[in-house]
Amino acid sequence: MSLKEQLIGRGTIAGLTAISYLPEPLLLAIAKVWGAVGPLLQPARARLGRANLARVYEFRDNVAPTSSALTHGTREMFEHHLRFYIESARAPRHARKIIATRVKLEDELAVAAAFSPAAGASIFLAAHFGAIELPGSILADRSGRTPMAPMEEISNEVLQAWMLRVRGAGLGLRIISAKGAAQVMSDELAAGGIVGMVGDRNIVGAGVPVKLFGHTAKLPIGPALLAVESGAKLYVAAVIREPRGAYTGYIREVVIPTDGDRMARTRATLAGIAAVFEELIVKAPEQWWTLFYPIWDDIRA
Repeated sequence: MSLKEQLIGRGTIAGLTAISYLPEPLLLAIAKVWGAVGPLLQPARARLGRANLARVYEFRDNVAPTSSALTHGTREMFEHHLRFYIESARAPRHARKIIATRVKLEDELAVAAAFSPAAGASIFLAAHFGAIELPGSILADRSGRTPMAPMEEISNEVLQAWMLRVRGAGLGLRIISAKGAAQVMSDELAAGGIVGMVGDRNIVGAGVPVKLFGHTAKLPIGPALLAVESGAKLYVAAVIREPRGAYTGYIREVVIPTDGDRMARTRATLAGIAAVFEELIVKAPEQWWTLFYPIWDDIRA
């Protein structure tokens, strides 16, 4: 690893650590400004995000959105995307306090049942949506166990080691490398453990076609296949930002079909995942930052 890479890694860590000490109102004000400036500085990203957002709005409202609604929504997308990075930087020091004081669960009983040690092997799936750092921390706190979660490799070794440390000790998770994660997660589930994954963006491989917001998109097959093969329960969890610094947590169980061969059951499970994504994302489409990336083949960058 070169000296330059080490300096970049350590500089990034110093910056993220400094952010965690800044007043939250100041950081939110910066995010609000970025919401107005970002679309001007990144027009290509804004165009793709706007086109994708229009599809979600039309699915939600059954009518094509107005230009003014899309302009406002695109600004909010940029704002919430920056808030994701702010929350990631603040999470190691503030996540548990936020959970204790500012997160309201839609259904306390459903969360208690899903997170109970008696529930056995379980997969908790999230999207790149809302306060994505909080569901895993809530899971660790409420379950009394240490959830396992794969993390994509970062090319900078210094930054990678730091991320593994803060997401592990800071959020109460056991972070593993994405390379070879499938077998490690299968073993964890076989032992009755719990696994956290993100499943709304197909980063590696061709993906499996599924209806998402009324049009065909390709989602990663991994979470559905792992659920079918392991026999573990499958849940989708999300924490959505609300006004005045509040958050609301949601959880939904995805039913795993028992009929058909492995691939048929996997496809049906994936369709169930997509349906839950639709239900939760329409509550706050502007917080779904996968909209900044290609989702549907007919809407490209």
